Amino acid sequence: MNKRLIAVAALVLIASAAIVFLTASPKTAPSSSGGSFVRQRGGRFFVGNRPFRFVGANVAVMYRDEDRERMPETLRQAAQAGIKVVRVWAFGEGGPNDVKPMADFADWPRSHPFRWAPNQWNEEAFVHLDKVIAEAAKNKLYVQLCLTNWWRDTGGITQYLRWAGINDAADDRYPFGINNDKAILFYSNPETRRLYREHVEKLATRRNTITGVLYRDDPTIFGWELMNEAQVITGRWAERRAWFAEMSAYLKLLDPNHLIAPGAWGYRSSPERREWLADHALPAIDYCDVHNYPRDDHDSFVDSPAALKEFIENRAAAAFSLGKPLVFGEFGMGVEGYNGASEVDWYRAFFEGNAAAGTGGAMFWTLTPDSRRGYGVTYTTLRDRGVLDEVSHASRIFAALQSAELPDRLLDPSRNLIPRQFVWERPAGDEASLPQVIHREDKTVLYQFKPQMASAERFEKIGDGPGYIWGFGSGFLEYTVPPREDRRRVSEIVVRAHVQPVAPVDAPSGFVKTRVTLFVEGWNGGSRLIPFESKGEPLVQEWRLNGWWLRLRAMRGLPLRIRFAVTPESDWLYGVNLSNWPEGYAAHDSRPIEVELRH
Repeated sequence: MNKRLIAVAALVLIASAAIVFLTASPKTAPSSSGGSFVRQRGGRFFVGNRPFRFVGANVAVMYRDEDRERMPETLRQAAQAGIKVVRVWAFGEGGPNDVKPMADFADWPRSHPFRWAPNQWNEEAFVHLDKVIAEAAKNKLYVQLCLTNWWRDTGGITQYLRWAGINDAADDRYPFGINNDKAILFYSNPETRRLYREHVEKLATRRNTITGVLYRDDPTIFGWELMNEAQVITGRWAERRAWFAEMSAYLKLLDPNHLIAPGAWGYRSSPERREWLADHALPAIDYCDVHNYPRDDHDSFVDSPAALKEFIENRAAAAFSLGKPLVFGEFGMGVEGYNGASEVDWYRAFFEGNAAAGTGGAMFWTLTPDSRRGYGVTYTTLRDRGVLDEVSHASRIFAALQSAELPDRLLDPSRNLIPRQFVWERPAGDEASLPQVIHREDKTVLYQFKPQMASAERFEKIGDGPGYIWGFGSGFLEYTVPPREDRRRVSEIVVRAHVQPVAPVDAPSGFVKTRVTLFVEGWNGGSRLIPFESKGEPLVQEWRLNGWWLRLRAMRGLPLRIRFAVTPESDWLYGVNLSNWPEGYAAHDSRPIEVELRH
């Protein structure tokens, strides 16, 4: 037999062995679903032909010795509370001398990682995960498996980067101990991607040592989450999205049976919302996920149980616009409550909000035997009895609403485009909003406004100071030309403004622009794409309007509302900053905002 035939025969033998390995399952898992995988279509989950919605929990069963020993009890308590899905972290990178957590050291020991080093796996951790999945099946629980961590608690992406020779991603001088400019290299570095794919393959193709079932064939597994709280820097979304696309497609090849979520955490603004939608629109991504901790995440402005329900509805509408279900993968509230509402009040709002919004699942952080754990909900004392009662009550509500249609109010893709806006308005004629009026010899009337003379504002974030006013994201700033008693000919309305974008704190230099549209009494005067100006060289935007209706209104001396808007449909959603002239600029008596009625 010649060498070519030998090679072909070898390939056939390898392929046959691979088929046997991937299809043979000598045992049947006692799965939570009786053998049916969870699927999704039209914004909802299904098991077989039955709609499926759930109350779920993150469970402390993987890392600390006490948690591991009490794992069967924790899962049994979860099932008794009505929980249907548990979220488990199926990762751990490095040992006690590698990347360490920044806080809560006792919660994240390095004694049971899945991987000590690139070529040194820890079979003991995998066997424990086998036990978790088998125990979950006994309790009729599904298991959502998360595959790595952005944060340093368990090693995470900074440990992957250290293995790839990039040592300064984990840096205690930065917030949360992570240098984001270095950490984001995880998404594109060939070595970190190779190491991550190895971990994914090892899990998806693993045969459970307790049940004998391949993970990819086990309906007890709800689905996979590519990363816990994958972060990104403004303007570098393409790098993370390419990673989501690569890893979700790779995992789907290894395991076509289970759902996949990216683990992108969520969004706080309309620019982030747009990128979140693009991430979840990827073809191998099956459902959307969001996390929220009202007490810690002030940028989400979830400052009351009512605001939490609005937050939930906005994210649900975003997911439904893609035709995909939404899961709240983490929600946390401490025993002390927040902002005048008790812990139980917050949990009730979380579950009621999810039930009413039609989300697929609502999971909290975290069910634990340890009453000392941050954001822990413990079953070992009576302290959290009230919260667990809310969990049980919510599970019954979700069960009753399994077949409910998605809410019509959340299915219009033209609505719910903005996460949240702050609004204020001055009364008509308020002296603080009145401009200086100049009558020129050529019968032109000039209205000069200081930035703080705005009569109304609506933006996702707002602020002001000496000589400036700003709003971030999508919204508007409005100035009002007051009424006149006289009538006069008006051939043209000219609006000038010193406008700049409002940049996120992590935006790279030169990236941010904003698309500002001028509206005068609701009439669209056109948009301008505005970059940041060079130091000492102000960019003044000018609009010339000669529409008959607008001119007639100005001729009659009626008030004119001048609105500088960033619409939700704009290609660049980085707000409006109206400010005084930079120091040293020769303004020649002009003001940052002017409206001119030309004769």
